[in-house]
Amino acid sequence: MFVKSCWHLMLFAALAAAAGPVCAQGTEAGRFLSVVGDVRVGREGAAQRAAQRAAQFYEGESIVTAAGSLAQLRMTDGALMSVRGDTEIKMERFSYAGENDRNASFLMSVLKGGLRTITGVIGRQNRDRYRITTATVTLGVRGTDFEIVHVPQPMGSREVPAGTYNRVYEGMTSIQNRAGVALLVSRDQTAFAALQGTVAPILVPPPAALFGRPTPLPMTLRQDGADKAPTAGRPAPGATPIDIPRAVSPTLTPIEAPRTLSPIEPAPIIHPAPTASPGLAPAAPPVLAPATPVLAPVAPVLAPVAPVLAPVAPVLAPAPPKPIAPLVPIIGR
Repeated sequence: MFVKSCWHLMLFAALAAAAGPVCAQGTEAGRFLSVVGDVRVGREGAAQRAAQRAAQFYEGESIVTAAGSLAQLRMTDGALMSVRGDTEIKMERFSYAGENDRNASFLMSVLKGGLRTITGVIGRQNRDRYRITTATVTLGVRGTDFEIVHVPQPMGSREVPAGTYNRVYEGMTSIQNRAGVALLVSRDQTAFAALQGTVAPILVPPPAALFGRPTPLPMTLRQDGADKAPTAGRPAPGATPIDIPRAVSPTLTPIEAPRTLSPIEPAPIIHPAPTASPGLAPAAPPVLAPATPVLAPVAPVLAPVAPVLAPVAPVLAPAPPKPIAPLVPIIGR
């Protein structure tokens, strides 16, 4: 009796237990497009899982990459992100319910290492609610393609001092230190903020050790027109494999007809022809060249005609004397 009356409570408890892990994951922030090397995902205090292509990435989770690894993601608002090797980042807050969501927000912290990203809808429409933080600075964007790298104190060197570096490829960013001093960083500029919060951010030449080889963007950049919008009119550095102009021209080269049809015509005639009229120059030589050998044998054919006519003369010469000779005696009678 008691069991029958409580069956619905038992069913609810079972459903809640099954949904518990899903609910604990939080809001989906994005999905992995590609994973190279050792990339781990998880929450603080919980077991980490290996990142896989097409796997989900949730609000509150961290991504940890080993040296030489690379993780590329597409966020639900359309942003593209490439996480460098030897990096640790955490998605502190992510909220997005569509293009009309005015409360959408993006907050990520970079503990070490770096990433490159092209902002999506949040970075273009809700700029005030888009932030990336490090131990040194808070970075805001204005719809852009940029890269941020944080070098902790133990990893700093004379060539690359410890601090936060911000390299802008398109658009503009705002980098502000802990003292509240901000610096606008425009296209092709690199900013540096030292670990000391009282030192103002400054523009510096991009360190070759960090930006000599820009972090590549996901391959979807050249397949989806929406993703190309932030970098329209200029190939993004590091995106050489997805550069459309260079990818198209090699495919058109073998399609051109003149080079593929040239072996059909005599090579010595086509190549020396003037470039102004490559099609007409070879037309005259092939017609006139065989004409000479055709006329040459005509002479030998006409030559034997003379000997045939020559013997005709001796046959006609004796004919007149024969009728004339017998006429003389007939008249005398």
